[in-house]
Amino acid sequence: MAEKDILEKILMSHADVFADCVNALSYGGRNRVQAGDLCPAPTESFYRGRRGMRNQLCDVSFYLMEGDRIALQYIIGNETRLRKRQILRKASYQGGIYRLQMEGQGEVYPVIGTVLDWTGKRSRIPLSLHRLLAQGGASREDLELVDEMKLAVWHMRNLSREVRSRFVSDMGFVVDYLNEGNFEGRRGQRIRHGKALCEMMEALTGDTRFTDLVEELQDRQEKGEEIVMCEYLDMLEARGAIKGENRLAALLTKLYSLGRDEDARLALDDRQVRLRLYEELCIG
Repeated sequence: MAEKDILEKILMSHADVFADCVNALSYGGRNRVQAGDLCPAPTESFYRGRRGMRNQLCDVSFYLMEGDRIALQYIIGNETRLRKRQILRKASYQGGIYRLQMEGQGEVYPVIGTVLDWTGKRSRIPLSLHRLLAQGGASREDLELVDEMKLAVWHMRNLSREVRSRFVSDMGFVVDYLNEGNFEGRRGQRIRHGKALCEMMEALTGDTRFTDLVEELQDRQEKGEEIVMCEYLDMLEARGAIKGENRLAALLTKLYSLGRDEDARLALDDRQVRLRLYEELCIG
């Protein structure tokens, strides 16, 4: 799980992918943020706990710059398990940043936080501070005196086609595959971060074909070659065919060595038989 979180962060750490996520999700597809205006921001902040100073880490954060001035800070959190008190995590992250602004001498700037949920499960966690406090027993009268904070959560495996169409970076490949199981709608789109994309796709799907292609993609991109999705699909299909042939060959060799000629014949004719025998003989 920790490795998956890291791989999600790697793709998101590219400024064009980060800007694309902000534009597609926070700004409804408007081209509000340009990659060239982003500067990596610290992901670590500090607070005083019961045992002294403690640190906390958010996932990915960028400053939006206007010349030499910080105009805004964005935080994107990748979650593989949403917690009931998620809104308090947001308050803690943003509170740490505002505290630094309070103690510093520079200008103050807003902080915008967004959560990406990769679980595929709809969650009923409280999406506002007031709702969380109400569930804990706070009265409506008291809540009127409490500043509100809301939580923006995007369920990345349950995005509508309209929302997915807003993505123009490599993240578009990810969300289309997770929601439709293919890349067909982006056949003509260029792949920009091949290694990060392939590793994230394997982490999210478990399909090792994606990372089998990493070195080939890297070599071609380092040579200055552009790779569009239709070429990548051809590479995936070829790799899948080679793996399938190797797996079948290993199965038949094993069956013949065990004297199970009839099972070998059935395996050639019946896919369900092949799948059962792969599992029985531990041929991955």
